[in-house]
Amino acid sequence: MKKILIRSGISAYDVRTESDLLKGDFVGGNSGNLIFVHGIMRNLTTDQVILESDYYLSNSAKAEYINKNYDGYIIPLADAFRADFEDTLKDMTTLIKRLTVPVYLIGVGLKAPKDVMSAELKFPFDDTVRNFIKAILEKSSMVGVRGEITAQYLTNLGFKKGIDHIAIGCPSMYTYGENLKIREIPNVEENELLISTNRSKSAPKHVLKYIHNIHSQNKKAAFLPQGWDEFKLMYTGFSTIDIPNYPSKITDLEYANGEARYFLSASEWISYLKNRDFSFGTKLHGNITATIAGTPSISIPIDARMRELAEFHGLCTLNPEEIHENETLTDLINKVDIYSAEKKTERKLSKFHKISRN
Repeated sequence: MKKILIRSGISAYDVRTESDLLKGDFVGGNSGNLIFVHGIMRNLTTDQVILESDYYLSNSAKAEYINKNYDGYIIPLADAFRADFEDTLKDMTTLIKRLTVPVYLIGVGLKAPKDVMSAELKFPFDDTVRNFIKAILEKSSMVGVRGEITAQYLTNLGFKKGIDHIAIGCPSMYTYGENLKIREIPNVEENELLISTNRSKSAPKHVLKYIHNIHSQNKKAAFLPQGWDEFKLMYTGFSTIDIPNYPSKITDLEYANGEARYFLSASEWISYLKNRDFSFGTKLHGNITATIAGTPSISIPIDARMRELAEFHGLCTLNPEEIHENETLTDLINKVDIYSAEKKTERKLSKFHKISRN
């Protein structure tokens, strides 16, 4: 029996309450982290392999304990190549260098503008990323990155594509293996659709306004926030947000209508979206969760991480400049192929297994 440690704030098998999340941030600032950890644990747990969460407590002082008690360490990361995560990367590098067990980097991404060019992939934290990847490659044959933009970034740093790194997408897209089937959108009036929306604070103003208008026109629309700050707003009424057309106060429409939901587990989130008709917005895992639940969705990429994952997985997308105030949601749906993600899942799954099962 192999026992693998995974970097996460919660195990897919844990049951937590709202009180637990008020006491401490086990979602890593964003509940989207629940989804890809759930996907990894569901894929890799077998009768011969068990995965245990480190609850974000692993550090270099615990290297000896990890070496003695585990057969490997999995590090799933989102857009971790960014300035405000640099210190964490340095700490992880120190830990990794002290480990003697295999280390698996699954799905890391770069934070950059959506339309960044290859030649522009140079940042003040380059040396930190280079040292981090070198440390991983001393414990693993290859690292898995989220998409081609991050792959190009590592190539620019001197690592070889297909040898040192490979694009594998987001682990959450493989939660149910090859079994991805998108349902049809019900043939009902637009204001009767059970719509779920998600939003990023950094989304373009006109996109935020468009999504806000969905809630004004559809009383059944549900806002699904993902930030820890938004969870605290929902359960305490205290706000640290003030953004036009973004739900910032408990009295704002998206909260006041009683439809807002914040999920403490991936399974509850997926189950909820299985009973919704459509998902729309700028949060990557808000719409990936809908996709693996079989719910039609449109994602609006606003940064490089969203763009590269949308392209890799064939997610149904519209760019921000394609969102116009005078167009209905039906107009937008008619522009896209809501089944596009179904067509790439089988081909991409093998790349994920190349990293996660080596």
